[in-house]
Amino acid sequence: MKVIFVGTVLVTLITASDTLYINVDSSTINWIGRKVTGEHSGTLNLSKGWVVMQEGSIIGGKFIFDMTSIKNTDIESPEWKEKLEKHLMAEDFFFTDSFPHAILEIKDHSQIVKYNTEINNRIIADLNIRGITHEINFPLEISQVQSIFYTEGTIDINRTIFNIRYKSGTFFDGLGDRMIYDNFTVQFSLQTKVIQHK
Repeated sequence: MKVIFVGTVLVTLITASDTLYINVDSSTINWIGRKVTGEHSGTLNLSKGWVVMQEGSIIGGKFIFDMTSIKNTDIESPEWKEKLEKHLMAEDFFFTDSFPHAILEIKDHSQIVKYNTEINNRIIADLNIRGITHEINFPLEISQVQSIFYTEGTIDINRTIFNIRYKSGTFFDGLGDRMIYDNFTVQFSLQTKVIQHK
């Protein structure tokens, strides 16, 4: 995901620890999976999420993704579109019957100030897919309009570390043009709910 930008307004607005909840209806998550012969893309729903911010930095948070909501958006044939969606939810991939949710839990961040104006944050988080947890880290961009915060970015995830090895060239030889690349991409655009001050 990209870089985090935090303006002085954000810092003055949030001085103590504050939990900001994600507006799931106004947020989007897109995915791209690639193979030798091309790629497929689609969407995924966020069930719920929140971040904990302190003095302009994200210090915690949790995002729960509904893996049963996986949709394809690039296949025109309804039959082949449904076939791919069912396959992605089957045991070869995300095995949603047993693992209906993926969970991202923010643990920490590192921060570097560049050019005296821009703050670059790299988020450190645990990602759980198919009941397997691995630590990941990624940059993140945040902006603010009045009391709503917006974040967007991109992250590449290695599916094989979560035991998704279907047609992976890392584990199977001789796949040829049937090989599916290990990394898939998640692009997200999220926004928080309006802050309710006491």
